[in-house]
This record gives sequence, C-alpha cells and structure tokens, in this order.
Amino acid sequence: MNIFKLKKEELLTALTALLIFIALNGLMIWKYYERFTRGGNLGFWSLFYGKFQVSGFDCLTYITLSRWKIHYSLYRHPLLATLMYPFSQLNHWLMSFDNYNFAVFIVATILIFCAFYSFVFIYRIQREVIGLARFDATLMSAFFFGFGYVMLTVMVPDHFCVSMFLLTMTLYIAGRRMRSGRMMKAWQTMLLFLFSTGVTTTNGIKPLLAALFVNGRRVFHWRYWTVALLLPVLLLGGWYVWQYKTYVEPGARQDQMEMRKKFRKNPELEKKIKTHNAWREQQSGEPLIDNPMFEYTNISSPRVKSMVENLFGESIQLHEDHLLEDLNVSRPVFVTYRWAFNYVFEAVIVLLFLLGILCSWRDTFMRLCLSWFAIDMFLHILLGFGINEVYIMSAHWIFVMPIAIGFLLRSSHLQSLGGMSVLRLLRVSLLVLTLWLWTWNGWLITRYMLM
Repeated sequence: MNIFKLKKEELLTALTALLIFIALNGLMIWKYYERFTRGGNLGFWSLFYGKFQVSGFDCLTYITLSRWKIHYSLYRHPLLATLMYPFSQLNHWLMSFDNYNFAVFIVATILIFCAFYSFVFIYRIQREVIGLARFDATLMSAFFFGFGYVMLTVMVPDHFCVSMFLLTMTLYIAGRRMRSGRMMKAWQTMLLFLFSTGVTTTNGIKPLLAALFVNGRRVFHWRYWTVALLLPVLLLGGWYVWQYKTYVEPGARQDQMEMRKKFRKNPELEKKIKTHNAWREQQSGEPLIDNPMFEYTNISSPRVKSMVENLFGESIQLHEDHLLEDLNVSRPVFVTYRWAFNYVFEAVIVLLFLLGILCSWRDTFMRLCLSWFAIDMFLHILLGFGINEVYIMSAHWIFVMPIAIGFLLRSSHLQSLGGMSVLRLLRVSLLVLTLWLWTWNGWLITRYMLM
C-alpha cells in the first residue's frame, strides 16, 4: 500500500496533474450535464446510448451505475460489472432522495483517481526505474499525458483509464523489483493478473510477463503458477459462468423479446438496423476467421496507412476533420491531417521512440515493456483486432513510448554525440513537443466539449 503514498518531491507535480484531470472531467460533465443527471424510473439505455459520442468510447459505465445490469461483453471484461456494482448501489441510494443521477460524478471520481495514480506511476518509472532527474521525469510524464487519446482516456466513462492505472502500477512494481533485486511474490502476481484480466482480458498476460522478467525461471515452480495463474483463472472462469447464467442469458432473452415487439410495431426500424449493421460490417473489414470470437479482427485494412493516421496519428494528435466522431456512426476509417507539420511532429515522436528502443535494448525493464508492446501490435496490426479504431485502445500500450524516450534521455550514447549540448537539444525538443501536444489536443478537446 506504500505505493499510494505520495513523496515530498512528487507533491507539486502530482497536485498540478490532479487539477488538470479534474478540469478535463469537468468538461465531460459540462457537456452532458443536463441530460445525464436525470434520475428516477427512466429508461437509462435510451437516455444515454446514442446521445453520448466521444470517438468510439462507450458510456456503458454511466448506464451500469444508473441501473445495474451487465452490459459489458463478459468474455472481454469478466470483472468490470462486478467492480462497478458497489458504485451502482451508491448511486441508487443517492438517487432515491431527489431523483438526481450522480453517475457522471461517481465515474469522474473513479477516473480522476486512476488518472492521478497513473501519472504518479509514470513519473516514478521515469525517476526511480529509469533514473532520470526530476525535471526530465516531470517532462516525460507531461509529454505522455499530452497524447490525444491519453487525454481523452482520463475523462471518458470507459474501462481504459482503469486498465491504464493497473498496467502502469504493474510496470512500476516490476521495475522497482528489478532494480532492487527482489522477486515478485505469487500473491502480488495473482492480484495483478486477476484485476488486469478482469477489466480487459487481453491484458491478462502482461502481469505474467512482468513476473517472468522479474523472477526468471522461478515462476515455473508449481507453487508459484498455482497461486499466480491457476487460482485466478479458476476464479474468473467460475465467476464468468455464474454471471452468464444468472444475468446475461436471461437478459438476452428478454432483450430479444422486446426487440421483436418493437419490430412488429415498426417494421421500418428493423430495416434501418439491418442496413446500419451491414454498413458497420463493411467498415470493419474482412475478419480473420468467420467466428464470433474473431469478429473484431481485420485482414483487409491497409497496415501502413493505419499506423500513420491512426496508431501513431490519431492516438497522439487528434485530427481536426471529423473531430471525435464515431467510426460506427459517421467517421471514415482514415482521416488525414490538414497540415504537413502534424506529420512532421508525428515522425519526430516515432523517431525518438525508435532511438529510445535502440539505446535501451539491453535493459531488462525495457525488454519487458517491449514484450507488452509486441502483444498489442500482434493483436492490432497483425490480427487487425480493432485496427480501424486502434486509437481508442492507446491506453493499453502507448506508455511504452515515453518510457523508451526516457531511456534515450538517460542514454550514455548522448555523451559520444556531444554531451550536454545533445541532451539540451533533446530536452528542448521534448519541451516543444509537450507544449504542442497540450495546446493542439487541449484546444480540440475543449472545442468539442463546449459545442
């Protein structure tokens, strides 16, 4: 629990970040305040869904807190509804007094907490694991949170901010253990695996990789993997089956019955939904295998263009055109920047990322980060999982970029290129990039939220 205690040197930086996160969540509440604070005996699905639009992010958490029901896909988020249950009950209790829905405020509190500690962990990774000076650690932390879809992640009611909190915490714990020569205990790995997998299934392997890089062969001892892997897998599997049989299956039957009634009353609605679904399938591209488990894969979208405009484009710098539109509603798969300098900034950031990898390749912690990065690139680029809106999943991998650039700042190779003059040039370049990202993305997000 000591990792949640702030250190003296972190106070000013962390509190500044906290105020920024509060302001960003304030913008989100402002945009939807009048509609989303209505409480009482309402149809919350129709109240929220379709009315909320910030890129491809979902507002299922708002709906869940307003009236608890499992709306999340269980095989992708097996514990998420369970984690939201206490907050849903709190909201129901508060709503019982005057029919005022506090869901937006409760979600904002969760997001601010997760964003705040994600910032603290990123700062500590730069400071304690990589070994940067305070100025450089602060600069790299600000640089990271200036990325467009990191800035959005800390304010939208989706699961990505919770995932980012868990992943950055895992990296910080693993990094500190590496530097101190201590092992990750089985119960620590078990908890990190349980919650990371429970929030987002595809992130489950990352705590296991962290334990492997820290502990080495010791993780293959039967006692370790029984506690760290077998026990949480059994817990998650059993909990999944219980939730599905108790809530999802009966709920699905009821939803189908209600939908049939709507179609009988309004045949045009069925045609409209079928047309829209066909359009969405066309937007999604050709799946790897014609199977529900692979429905989000894509082998037809061009990879290079996806990387330029979406993976390293929209994730870092928002596009002005079709600003934060949803791919499933109106946004084209690819949107280009109006200005050449956006591509120049993107190229510089990617170049610094690659240089950072080259300078830190032999560091075990950097190899751990790159193993995580490779998993996400395998999913998104090779398999094409969610590739057309890969930017909304940035929080799962994009923190590897400032970590690699942090190693570049620390690199001894700078000495052979001119010592302090090269380091000073790099610092100035990163400061300019950071100011640019906060100005560009902050302006576009603020403009969108105040529309």
